[in-house]
Amino acid sequence: MKKIDTLLITGLFATLLLAGCGGESKRDNGGSYSEGGASNIPYLKQNHANYKQDGSNLTPAPTKDASKMSIDWTIEANSNEAATKLADHIRFMESKLLADQNPRAFDKLFLMEAYMKYHGYYTTSVEQSGKSVVVSKQANNGCAYRVIAAHSDAVSGDFFARGDITKDYSSTAEAILNSSDCSSLKSDIESYISQRQKHRGRM
Repeated sequence: MKKIDTLLITGLFATLLLAGCGGESKRDNGGSYSEGGASNIPYLKQNHANYKQDGSNLTPAPTKDASKMSIDWTIEANSNEAATKLADHIRFMESKLLADQNPRAFDKLFLMEAYMKYHGYYTTSVEQSGKSVVVSKQANNGCAYRVIAAHSDAVSGDFFARGDITKDYSSTAEAILNSSDCSSLKSDIESYISQRQKHRGRM
């Protein structure tokens, strides 16, 4: 195989991998995901270990309160730049969800979260002060809370801990969708997913 062919294939693979979590995909039709570079996924993946739980050397983890249906993070970066990259990523992704665009359209959990955000079932607040980033999410129903709680566990356990952006959480989404908390929204969510879900690598 010629060297140029090898480079092209390698580049294509990297693009598809990053597109799975909001990397470099440019396609935007029928509500699919499109962006330039502001998601900061390549930077965050490479530097995932530079984020810690505030005041410790532990992997960042959310504080979840099911009674209030709230999730709070206080994340300490190792530099102002790293904190800004994280805060900008969260705001950028929120803007995409509010615009009915779908990062990781192969993953039902991310599609469920997109549904919840687009329909106003939870709110997000992001504040940065120097190296510190404070993220708060507030759901207004039990189904939305379960979705954002599952997403926060995935971010903590897979992304911050290992820099893994490849795992598919569709089975987690199925369990949430079949819970009593989601019974009143189940039909609408299933319709939303069926209209938007794509095979992996085809964003």
